[in-house]
Amino acid sequence: MRVVRRIRLPRGRPPSHRDASLRICETLTTVGRMQTARRLRRTASHAISALLAVAPFLVTALVAALITTSLSAQVPRPHSDTLSARVRDSIIAEVMRDTLDLADDALLLPAPAFRQAFTIRPTYRRYSVGDVRAAEQASYVSWMGRFNRGTLRVDLTPVAYTGDTSAIASRPPVSFSGVTPVSVRFDLTLRSRDTLRLFAQSMSSPGALSISEAQAIGAVGTSTIDLDAGSLGIASRVGVRYALTQLLGASGVSLSLRSGVEYDPKPSGTESVSWRGTTVRGLLGVSRAMDATTLGASVELTRSFTDSLGGRNLFPGGGQLAVDARLLRYFGADGAGFLALSGFYSRPVDIERPDVATRLIPIGDFAGLTATAAVPAGALVVIPTVSVLRESSNAQARLGGIPATLVASGTTASASLGLAIPLGRYITLTPEAGGAFGTVGQTVSARFPRRTRSQSFNDPIRGGWVTLEVSIAR
Repeated sequence: MRVVRRIRLPRGRPPSHRDASLRICETLTTVGRMQTARRLRRTASHAISALLAVAPFLVTALVAALITTSLSAQVPRPHSDTLSARVRDSIIAEVMRDTLDLADDALLLPAPAFRQAFTIRPTYRRYSVGDVRAAEQASYVSWMGRFNRGTLRVDLTPVAYTGDTSAIASRPPVSFSGVTPVSVRFDLTLRSRDTLRLFAQSMSSPGALSISEAQAIGAVGTSTIDLDAGSLGIASRVGVRYALTQLLGASGVSLSLRSGVEYDPKPSGTESVSWRGTTVRGLLGVSRAMDATTLGASVELTRSFTDSLGGRNLFPGGGQLAVDARLLRYFGADGAGFLALSGFYSRPVDIERPDVATRLIPIGDFAGLTATAAVPAGALVVIPTVSVLRESSNAQARLGGIPATLVASGTTASASLGLAIPLGRYITLTPEAGGAFGTVGQTVSARFPRRTRSQSFNDPIRGGWVTLEVSIAR
């Protein structure tokens, strides 16, 4: 099942649109056309690199599974093995995956009942922005183990991507594949509710993107479009976070404070890579748990200290202020169904490079609303999801050496329908299909000594996806 992610990965820009922007400057100042270098990577080389990157983490997961199995005797068995409980646990685990910066208490969701869970989710996506087309095949893989005072999780996603670098016929599509960063996360409960999180992620494979690969991702890449290929070309990372949660009286209200630091080793090479350097973050959250409803909100501030890597860093620098709110409401005679609502708003703070090379439009304000429900239907559970995402920006940049103002926005609405099907006591099969539509546009105003010239585009966004998730939980 698909849960819209709050924190978006670096996206790119279609050369067709950037070419349109540059043509303002090129026509008036005879700036030479930019030549792109096409570098084709061999599939065998990718497979070997991906295997070498994944192997240490898979070994870690295997060892962790053995440890968790030995500790599982300390954990009470789940109170319910019903499909509705498994669907609830699966969605909770998905929310936990997508909001990596919040602990269970801050999310105001009950802890999943399972002790171990393995999930694989093959997905096929296809999108278009104007005349530019892109498609990807991805297979998200996750293992989670829960024991008396901790949770261990391992995630990775192999992905194969094919996309246009431009709407111009003479520029053929680019195809490449790889594996997103393999992440390992360990949460340890201290005292009654405090949580210490240790986590690490490998460099993605490939660890950097060529110009043509970045352009292919950027051809449809905006913050409102979900593409796993946007997680390629990312540096490795280690970090630690501590969450302090304090109950306020007997009304079910709790206050959460969290701080953390992350470090990305500086990558070498000459190709484009997303590198955050050192990042510090702090969060303040409040929540309330009632009989059939839990709700909460949080405010988080992050700041990264990095540099441009000589113009090849795909991370824009600076920080982000984010506000997040969530509600979970159970319904039905036995509480088997539920409705989950979430919303967020984020704004860049002291952004250093708003118009990095792989962005269609400059980085700016980003907001979204999502509603997900689980409706029991006999032996099955129907899972509808709707969401609306919007980003907008106003940035200064230099195009062909000419100062310019870029005013841009994009909006995407999506809807999907999933069906959870039980296969025995521990296995759940969840097929899902969804579609998305919207628009993205930008106005570029180039400033010359005696005049200002402008040019705009406004393209439709269309796309869809199909997913088949298999979850094994016990």
